[in-house]
Amino acid sequence: MDSQMCLLMEVHDLIEESSKMGDSLRNPENAMIGIEDELKLTAEEMKALKANEFDFHSICGIEKIVRDRMLSTFFHFFCIIDGVGDPKFRKDNTVWLGMKLEQRGLDDEREHEEFLHDMLYEAYWKWQELKS
Repeated sequence: MDSQMCLLMEVHDLIEESSKMGDSLRNPENAMIGIEDELKLTAEEMKALKANEFDFHSICGIEKIVRDRMLSTFFHFFCIIDGVGDPKFRKDNTVWLGMKLEQRGLDDEREHEEFLHDMLYEAYWKWQELKS
């Protein structure tokens, strides 16, 4: 199996795992990792979630909605990478041709490279600024 297919299958696995939220809906106090303060549940949100009695079918429905939205998000993300979609937050008017993801070799230099997973949280605050 090639690297691209492995990556895409990993995305599907992450979507499935991340959408399983029955325990989080029933026990919202244990649900949030709380990486960013504004993503933490408020007392009112916690109370509202606890007031609901989520049964098997409602949780299945919620999980399907979340999986669908996550799949759509990844689809649009990969469209931007492939160059068939345009990023919203570009400051110039050049044609977006996409980006290239390549599998690394053992000899690839990484000493001064910025990693996307490290930049993700910094980008969150920049995104918030631009949205305002």
